[in-house]
Amino acid sequence: MGTHQDEDEVRRLTYGSLRWLLVLLPAVLFVVSVGTAVVQGSLETSISAYYGGPVRDVFVGVLIAVAVLLVAYQGSTTMEDYNLNGAGFYAIFVALVPTGLEGILEDLRRGDGLSPGGVSPVELVWSLRISLTVVLVLCLWLLVQELRATERMRQLVTGDRIALVFVAVTGGTLLAFLALAMWQLWVPPADEVTMGGLSLTGLPIVGDLQVRIHDLAAIFLICALAVAVWSHAWPRTAARRSGEQLEAHQLMHLTGYRVIFVLMVLGPLLAWAAAAALAPGRTVILLEWWEIGLFCLFWVLETRRQARVGGPSPRV
Repeated sequence: MGTHQDEDEVRRLTYGSLRWLLVLLPAVLFVVSVGTAVVQGSLETSISAYYGGPVRDVFVGVLIAVAVLLVAYQGSTTMEDYNLNGAGFYAIFVALVPTGLEGILEDLRRGDGLSPGGVSPVELVWSLRISLTVVLVLCLWLLVQELRATERMRQLVTGDRIALVFVAVTGGTLLAFLALAMWQLWVPPADEVTMGGLSLTGLPIVGDLQVRIHDLAAIFLICALAVAVWSHAWPRTAARRSGEQLEAHQLMHLTGYRVIFVLMVLGPLLAWAAAAALAPGRTVILLEWWEIGLFCLFWVLETRRQARVGGPSPRV
């Protein structure tokens, strides 16, 4: 009896720690990027734009850690778990593919062929090929282990028709993104890789638009996280989609989750308005800070909810 209780306590403490890490790690990135902007006296267009500076190691380290946590974490509902897994895959590409990769490689090719650290553009591309592929395989392995160990993920395709369509669209989007990214990474010769993503022409209002692999990953990452929050904000609807039964504790903090979801959806508009009024040309970084803050707040609420279910969680 005591052994069983000890195992339950270990699981509770482990998941409590994982949830706090999903609060603290993005918070570290937020604080470091804001602090760097204050010290430098200027604001970059995005957090990713700090990739070539002192924030790079924190940026990459935090996002890789968050990506692995999102894939490994077992969401309290199937819909949450599914979207956190997808968010983890996208976070890998946000972390490892710089927003200005094409420019970085072009500068190296026009210069002496070496980065300040003595790395050639070909070596940089091969490093990116190896690291992206290895981390992607790791996340795929974790996902396969989850599918083998539980039937939860399969519930989404055995639920209702809307759930099946949702999985088909989002799963197809993820597979198409991975195929595009890995094609652009491995098929061209190493000295021609740019990871340029998609070139969109003739769009209303904006005209021509280049959506790089990094940009696509960041957009899909935010969307996947927003849907995960939605599954907590409207749990009855999410449960009906996957044929799950709700427990009483899953109806806690609904107002908080709904406010967070709505604010995440309104994020692009609010960031655009704030940039227009306070920091022209800085819409993306304001949006990133906004979404990071909401992401942390979501995990604070989720940790409090889980603490109400199984007792106090680890304090920080």
